[in-house]
Amino acid sequence: MEQQPRKRRGALIFSLVFLAVAGAIAATVLLANDRRNLNLVLRELGIDTRVMVIPKPGTMEAFKGKRLQGVAVLLPENTFTPPVKMRESAFMRSMQKSGEALCQLFRKEGFDMTPWAASSLSQQVFECSSETTLPNAADPANPSTFFLIVKGTADGQLLSTRAKLIFSEADQRPPLAAGAARMLALFGTYTNWLDLTEEAPKVASLTTFSLSNFGISVKFSSEFSGEGRYNLIIAPSSPLQPAQQRTRDFFTRKNYWPLLPEHGGPPIKAAEETPEG
Repeated sequence: MEQQPRKRRGALIFSLVFLAVAGAIAATVLLANDRRNLNLVLRELGIDTRVMVIPKPGTMEAFKGKRLQGVAVLLPENTFTPPVKMRESAFMRSMQKSGEALCQLFRKEGFDMTPWAASSLSQQVFECSSETTLPNAADPANPSTFFLIVKGTADGQLLSTRAKLIFSEADQRPPLAAGAARMLALFGTYTNWLDLTEEAPKVASLTTFSLSNFGISVKFSSEFSGEGRYNLIIAPSSPLQPAQQRTRDFFTRKNYWPLLPEHGGPPIKAAEETPEG
């Protein structure tokens, strides 16, 4: 009978000692680093202990902290070199886009484009086009038309994209203008020039505009030859600004050494042997 109470008292004493030691260790860990660990635990429990200290007006408060030691950093020698006048360059958009892929996109989106093929005027220029005609009941010889043409080169450089609108009836303006606006939006999405896509609503409302960004110009204008005639032209800006021209010249492929044959360049001709004199 006496053994059972002794075992209970022993277990109770052990538990108290264990709790005291564990509590001391936990208190040491939580209160270390200026109570940083304790604040993290309270924050996890949803109790925010952070207090914003607002300095007194007109006084400079001293903040204690560990000062960083000086570290040597290597900088390029031209870091502090002033820019050389008349040598500045500018950002330029590349027209190296597949005209054939653009035609396929227009065809997929409902424009009845012709196949991508060499132009009848120049074998160096490739093109595809589409023409939509809306009959004019009052004047059959004067229908409304929508004409779209994409021009480029065989090596995949876009030259221009143009849409021409001719309205002979007022009620035919909205659908044809919407088609031209959709063309501009698709072009901007295809090239990833989304600032051009933002101009599509102006085309839909037949609001003329002209812009030139990074060497690419977009112009939507009405013709002076008659009412109801509009042109939407996307082409490289001309003339380029001097900084833009320097960038264009720098990235012109012919200014560099040709590629090696294993990278698609021309074969290397063997040097002709010269007779010994």
